[in-house]
Amino acid sequence: MNTGMSAKGGSASGGKKRSTIFLQIVIVLIGISALALMLWEPHIEGRNANATLFEIYFKDPFLAYVYLGSIPFFVALYQAFTLLRYIGQNKVFSQAAVNALRTIKYCAFITAGAIVAADAYLMTPRAL
Repeated sequence: MNTGMSAKGGSASGGKKRSTIFLQIVIVLIGISALALMLWEPHIEGRNANATLFEIYFKDPFLAYVYLGSIPFFVALYQAFTLLRYIGQNKVFSQAAVNALRTIKYCAFITAGAIVAADAYLMTPRAL
């Protein structure tokens, strides 16, 4: 006889709901941390230590590339948040959940490609 109770005495869906909410909070914290790091790090970087805000953000093409390349990362975080919402609604195998997973996969490939391209550029003698 299955009464819907978990081994800890609570309902099985209540534990899953708490887990998905916890993971959604973790995803939001990851996004806030990544954004804060992206905005804070250029100010303490060695070559920008005495630069003005204009020089930091508008005269550095590599920084613009980093910001542009981070867009798929944030899209993937949003899709992961959405996927957890579907899991909380017991729509794990829905088409919307599959689409979210597919978008996360494409964003991971794009982010990895942007990192490899940036690394290849930095390895060229002209970049040094």
